[in-house]
Amino acid sequence: MSAVNLTIKEAKKLHHDGQAEKIHGVFDSGLLKAAVFGANDGIVTTFAVVAGVAGAGLSPSIILIMGIANLIADGISMGMGDYLGERSERRHKQHQFEIEKWEIRNIPNEEKTELIEYFVKKGVDIGEAEKLASTITKYPKLWTELGFIDEMGVVPNFDGKIWKTGAMTFLAFMLAGSLPLMPYFVEFAGFPLALSYQFPLSILSTAGTLFFVGSLRTFITKGTWWKNGLEMLVIGATAASAAYIVGALIENFLK
Repeated sequence: MSAVNLTIKEAKKLHHDGQAEKIHGVFDSGLLKAAVFGANDGIVTTFAVVAGVAGAGLSPSIILIMGIANLIADGISMGMGDYLGERSERRHKQHQFEIEKWEIRNIPNEEKTELIEYFVKKGVDIGEAEKLASTITKYPKLWTELGFIDEMGVVPNFDGKIWKTGAMTFLAFMLAGSLPLMPYFVEFAGFPLALSYQFPLSILSTAGTLFFVGSLRTFITKGTWWKNGLEMLVIGATAASAAYIVGALIENFLK
């Protein structure tokens, strides 16, 4: 019986590992990160506008106009900012990679010494580090990559299309950011909704989306999904509360 149970456990473990590997292969961490943070920024900034305008006691049409304007302008800004940031980082890494290649061609002895020091820092015995370095220096591409990792702390990877993260940030921002505006869209789409329900429904849709997006951060930051969700909810609620209070204060001041 124990042998059978062990086999079952091993099979389950192998199945789990296989599934984990599939999941790891499906999700692009860069795109997932762009989606999560784009969605977070979209819903927080848009609802902050909604809360501020609602706090000032302005009409639903003003809320919708300002919300849409903010959504489009900030969405484009976020997407382009993400793209430009990725492009700058890519160019910097490529430049550093070219520097490593030049140094290996022109000052190989110094670079070999750095390679030995790299292995020693990783806990390799000095004698073994020298043997490893002597082997690796026979392969310039590998040598260059290790030098790059030592300098930059990341693996050299220039294959991805940098526009993808910018596009994902924009799409996630627009999709999540439109949710706080939905109760106001409904009325202007020909489905009357009492004014007293619009802002509370916007709060509920925003809170639910913040919690959901926050829980998705578990794929990036690990941790407990509900704690990540609550953390995002608290941050969003704090920003929205501040916007609402400021709107209300300004409205009272202008009376």
